[in-house]
Amino acid sequence: MSENIKLVRKYLAIDENRNIVAEGNSWEEVEEIMEKKGYKRSQYDILTVVKQEKS
Repeated sequence: MSENIKLVRKYLAIDENRNIVAEGNSWEEVEEIMEKKGYKRSQYDILTVVKQEKS
């Protein structure tokens, strides 16, 4: 029997030292946060975390 699964995506920005410095619900939101914090795009990476939401 098939079952619906709801997935939730979170986007995390990590700096050069692999510290999590921002979290958001979209790539654009994370980029805005990082810009406000004074980071340039080459100074951080964005990871996408996908989780199953509990029903």
